[in-house]
Amino acid sequence: MFSKGSGLVKPVSKGQRLPIVLMSALVCCMLFGAAYFFAYVPEVRKVAEADQRAQTIQKQLADTVAAQQKAQADLLKQQSNARATITVDSKPSGANVTIGDSHKQTPATFNDIIPGTVTVWIQADGFRDYKQDVTVTADKPTDLGIIDLGQKVGNLSLSSPQPDVTYTLTGPNDYKRDGQLPDTLQNLPVGSYQLTVWQHDWKLQPITLTIHDQENVQKEIKFPYANLTINSVPSGATVRTGHTVLGKTPLSLPEFRPGDANFSVDLPPYTVQHITFSVPEFGNISKEIILTKDKDFVAACGMDMVWIPDGYWVGKYEVRQSEFETVAGYNPSFFRKANKPVESVSWEAATAFCDKLTQYERKAGRLPAGYHYSLPTESQWSSYSADADIDQAVMSRSGTSLSSTQEVGASEPNKYGLYDTLGNVWEWCLDADDRGDHSVRGGSWLSSTENFPSADTRNVVAPKYADHFTGFRVVLITD
Repeated sequence: MFSKGSGLVKPVSKGQRLPIVLMSALVCCMLFGAAYFFAYVPEVRKVAEADQRAQTIQKQLADTVAAQQKAQADLLKQQSNARATITVDSKPSGANVTIGDSHKQTPATFNDIIPGTVTVWIQADGFRDYKQDVTVTADKPTDLGIIDLGQKVGNLSLSSPQPDVTYTLTGPNDYKRDGQLPDTLQNLPVGSYQLTVWQHDWKLQPITLTIHDQENVQKEIKFPYANLTINSVPSGATVRTGHTVLGKTPLSLPEFRPGDANFSVDLPPYTVQHITFSVPEFGNISKEIILTKDKDFVAACGMDMVWIPDGYWVGKYEVRQSEFETVAGYNPSFFRKANKPVESVSWEAATAFCDKLTQYERKAGRLPAGYHYSLPTESQWSSYSADADIDQAVMSRSGTSLSSTQEVGASEPNKYGLYDTLGNVWEWCLDADDRGDHSVRGGSWLSSTENFPSADTRNVVAPKYADHFTGFRVVLITD
């Protein structure tokens, strides 16, 4: 590089060139590094500072979010612990109130209600359910006041095709009403009712009715009468049941009460027929009775005489005042009426009448030889009195005390067709005791179950004694 003759530069040997090159390179690197350091270090510092500020801001934001989340959580916790209050009453009180899972009876207060919208449900038997959605808050109690529950009611219409039907209706809450059909009952509380109906003395079994809310129940009451027809051959016979004359055959009874029916069919001079049968509800029954003649006859004085199989005749009725007056010519009775039994007659007067009757009938040509009229013996009286029903006898009873004799034939005849062998007037008998007193049998209109307990009851009276309670019946026997 330099010329050999230059005194300024000492030539470098080949062995010294490498270290010099290395040193030059090192110096260059150091100069370059220094230049880089002084040129870029401030920028790095700036970046670092910016990054630090960003981290600070991010942390601040995170802290703010965390604080907000905590505040929200605290608020939710506070709200979840808050409770509202609901107070409610009802008319009627004592109703069941349900709010959520809580149940109480009115008047009621619910203190543990979560604020918000809840459903209040009120129920009471016989009343319509009440439901209301209510929004409640913790800061103010909610008072629903008195809830007037609407009562569940229905209507009932009662009718009958038959007249004179009365009723009693009983039901919930001691409900009771009496009335006459037809009738309409409105706003009946719902529930089960018992309806009892009468027509005069006929009472049907109670009927159960159920009234539902807003329902119109219609009930027709029909008494189960049967249709009954009684005919006789020949027709024109009198039909009786107990004391009651129902009419003459052919007889139609379109409204006959079902049950056991007992009738007597009587048409002199035919034998009295007794019929007994069962009448079903709503039945349609027809009976025909064939009447037959026996040895019965009507005496000249008008007295009906009935044949008794023991071999004699007996008066169908107690001796009537018209018959006594026709034969004896006078009337001793206190209770005057032609068809009533003669009374106020002594044993002596009764036997005297029998003698006069025998003469009267013989004179009229109506009495065969060898027969005469007499008072009956006690044995005969007991025989022909037969199955007379003391419950049907003309006697005083509780609530139906009699004040006088009744017309003969008022009671149902017995199996021989004899009337009033019990009741109306005591009947003289022929028998006498050791003192000469005579027995009277059968009781009178003044007798009752207290003083005349059975058909075997008897009294013994002096032959001259007479009162308003004693008469007699005659028999026709052989001499």
